[in-house]
Order: sequence, then structure tokens, then C-alpha cells
Amino acid sequence: MKSALRKMEKTDCTRRVRDAFARRIPDRTPLFEIFVSFHPIHWPICGRNVGTDEAMRWDAMAEGIDWRELNEAQAQAAFEVTKFFGLDMVRLAGGLRGEYVPVRKVGANRWERRGVEYAMNPRTKLVELANPAATDSYTHRMNEEKVLADIEAWDGAIPSDDPDPDPVCARVRQLAEGEGFDWVFMAECGAGSGVAFYRPFLLMWMLAEPDLYRRWLEIQKVRGFARTRQLIKEGYDVIALGGDVSSDKGPFISPALYHEHILPLIQEQVQLVHDMGALAVYTSDGNHWDIKEDFFFNSGVDGYKEVDNAAGMTMERLIAEGVAERVCIIGNLDARHTLCHKSPAEVREEVVRCLELGQRTPGGHILHASHSVHEDVKSENYFAAVSAYREFFGMDPLPRV
Repeated sequence: MKSALRKMEKTDCTRRVRDAFARRIPDRTPLFEIFVSFHPIHWPICGRNVGTDEAMRWDAMAEGIDWRELNEAQAQAAFEVTKFFGLDMVRLAGGLRGEYVPVRKVGANRWERRGVEYAMNPRTKLVELANPAATDSYTHRMNEEKVLADIEAWDGAIPSDDPDPDPVCARVRQLAEGEGFDWVFMAECGAGSGVAFYRPFLLMWMLAEPDLYRRWLEIQKVRGFARTRQLIKEGYDVIALGGDVSSDKGPFISPALYHEHILPLIQEQVQLVHDMGALAVYTSDGNHWDIKEDFFFNSGVDGYKEVDNAAGMTMERLIAEGVAERVCIIGNLDARHTLCHKSPAEVREEVVRCLELGQRTPGGHILHASHSVHEDVKSENYFAAVSAYREFFGMDPLPRV
């Protein structure tokens, strides 16, 4: 019986995920996750190497390691973690497509690249900008003059396909096929609709210069849709689109502006995804109740990811408001408080509650840590979450590590 169960875990992932999206009851709730690259959760499963330890990676880059070796290590780590936890659906970080920008080591756990200094955060063990406010602000990367110049220079051309898929994702897919796993691969692709990341001048354009804003949005749409088409051609069955549109208190723009500018863009991208035979998932943190009809129903999306329990998007209310009858809920394990600050026992309780509520949702449910296993998620809590999930469905325990 156990060998048959292990075989089922390997080969029924696609059917399980498709059942959840199609409002059919699967054999068990599908499991999905996004792991931040180099999160310490990789270490007990894969060991510490240039694919799992970011400080080791930066040291290796300072010594001139080949970029292909970095990609292979990253792909191996992603494959092993996905296999270990028994995921059904996965979204991966991309890899290098050629030589990286040279890195120079300037001290213990400190490096320099293009004159900008980076350092390992001793708490998260991840490498980050040593002075983010001065070197990586949106003002530097996206100011009004640069955007106006981009609009002026744009000739309406549609970007051509990149002939090569992302090397890390392609390698993980190859490894999965080699061992008989039929995981569902998700890719994320926005097209200008993530208003949470707008610079203030873009928000002003929506009100004072709507024609200028529409020209900017058209550029984002053309580029985003071209990328969407390519991703589906590469074999991604689920496209996460949208991007953050709300905070804890509600949408960043008025419901009227969302309806006028963002909804038509989302609808068009959803139609593109559907026409190409893939599934469309709206991904956004925040409280969306003020735009419920447009966000969940008029958009035409198949699923909703980054379900922000802490912002009021609780499973109970999603059921009560009728959302869970029509949209596959990809969540609702709290990645803001529960996985970061509570005990493994409390995590296990929340997983059981999520699964029980999810089985009441005719629109389908996929268990997910709402956002990701990000830098503040405690490893022991995610191990506890998957252990509780497997126990709930009578599966074999996680292997010892």
C-alpha cells in the first residue's frame, strides 16, 4: 500500500491541481509553495553549497565561478526541496543567462558589485544591499524623466521571443521528468497592473494625465503579453498575473480607477492565458473587499494567490462572500504572523483549520503559505506545516533530515 501511495504522489500532481481548479474534489488538497532562494530551509535537505547558501555563492562569484555551475547548483536545490516536501505545484526563481556582473569581496560577508556594496544579513543569512535607501530606491530605478523618455522612444514593436527558456526552470523540469514527477509549473508575469509599485507620478497621471498614463500602460501590456505567450509556450500551465493592488486597509487606488484602468488589462491578459490553454491566477497581497466584484468575478481569473489572511482575506469570509464558490483559493496559511512567530504546534493547528475550511470550498483549494517561505519564515514552522498536511491525509511522514 505504501509503495502505491508513493507512486501516486509522484504521478498524480497535474490531475490533482486540475481537479482543484475545475471544482472537482481531488484525492487530496494539492500542495503548492514558493521558496525564497537560499532560505536556510534548504540546508538540512540539500546541504550548504553555492546553490543553497547565498554567502557561499557570492564568495564563489568573487573567485570567478562559472555561471553555468551556479545555475546547476540552484536547479538541484530547487528540485530536491520540491521533491522532499512533495509539492504538486511549484513556482521557481530564475537563473543566470550568461556571465554575471563581476563581484569583489571587500570584507567578511561583504561584497561589491558595480560600485555598490552588499552584505549578508546575520538574521536571515541572505545577501542584501548594505545601504538600500541610497542605492536601490525607486527614485533611482524609475523616475518620471526616464519613463517619459521610454514612452517617447517606443515605436510599438512587440518583443520577439527569447529562444532559450530560463535555464534553472528548464533544468528542474528536466530533473522532474527524469524521475517521473508531473509537477505543475507556475510562472508570474505582470503587465503594468501592480499599482502598489507605481511611483507617485504614475498615480498622478491616472488623474491628471490619463492619456499619458494609458500610453505607458500600453507599453507594459505589450511587453507583458509577449512574455506571457512565451511562458505558456515553454510549458507553464499556470500564469500568476496582476501584482499587488491593495494594502491592509484596501485598494491603493479607488474602485472607480481600478475598474477603468486595471480591470480591462487583467481581463485581456486572462483571455490571452485561456486562449492558449493555461490557467490564470490573480496574485496580490492586501484587502480586496472594496473591489470584490471586479477582482474576483469580473476579472475572469481561475484562482487567487497571496491570500492575505492578516489583511482580512480570511477563508471564512471568502466562503461567506461566495468567492470560494467560483475561484480556486491558493492559501490560506498565514505567512505574516503564524509561520514567522508562532510555535510549530500552533502552525499545525492552523494547517488543519485551513484544510478543513478548504474542503468546504466548491471553487477549489490549494494549500500555500499565502505569500511564500520568505526570509522571516522559521524553517521548523514550515516543516511542521507539511507534517500536519501529510498526517491529515494519511500520507507517509516527511523523511528525517
